[in-house]
Amino acid sequence: MTDGIVQPLKTNRGSLSTQAQQYLHSLIDSGAYQPGEQLPSEADLATQLGISRPTLREALLNLEQESIVIRKHGVGTFVAPGYGQRLESGLERLESILQLASRQGMQLGYDALQVWEEPADPDLCDRLKVPTGTPVTHVQRVITVEGMPVAYMVDMVVSSVLSQEAIDERFRGSVLDLLRQKSDLQLAQAVADIVALNADAALAEKLAVEPGQAILMLEEVLFDVEGTAVECSRNYFVPDFFRFHVVRR
Repeated sequence: MTDGIVQPLKTNRGSLSTQAQQYLHSLIDSGAYQPGEQLPSEADLATQLGISRPTLREALLNLEQESIVIRKHGVGTFVAPGYGQRLESGLERLESILQLASRQGMQLGYDALQVWEEPADPDLCDRLKVPTGTPVTHVQRVITVEGMPVAYMVDMVVSSVLSQEAIDERFRGSVLDLLRQKSDLQLAQAVADIVALNADAALAEKLAVEPGQAILMLEEVLFDVEGTAVECSRNYFVPDFFRFHVVRR
């Protein structure tokens, strides 16, 4: 990046913090600052823009809330590593992460696949509305983009619907897509909840983030056309790489 790339703001009717936010966003979009690259210090950036540091902080806070930059206390402000590679989807659409990535022209990788069968615990029995001890197939894996972990996926399917043997170590797809391929199963809908949580040590290790970092969890139960629950999933997403929206009518 060359010196002098940031220019003073021109006064217009918008607030200075909004102007600064939009200007920095445009610089990032143009490639002047690359994903993972550190921005100039607050003091330098405020001087170059011709604004106060409190005004700049407000602009940076808004950019952070949009997952465009990340701010590390005592270190500085960086362009979000996943900026420009974000997967975006409406929650009203029932599609797998593989379909979502394909639709947006992105190539996914898969790591740390684990598949096993065990009786459902009381909480899972309640979610799937099955008797205590019902066998359930568990499928866990980490999803990557260019080798960087972006999601940790956990699927739990009633074993009579999808057995452990149906998934081998070469599996690189989606459990949802597998279920859709079954001729004896017609899927209807999923009931989903999305929750923000702080990554514990185990989850942070899987997603290569710091413990305590904010993570999005999408938890859903999948139903067939008869209203029977067939699968429950808990999917954990690094916000830098994902954005979900809902269409309200």
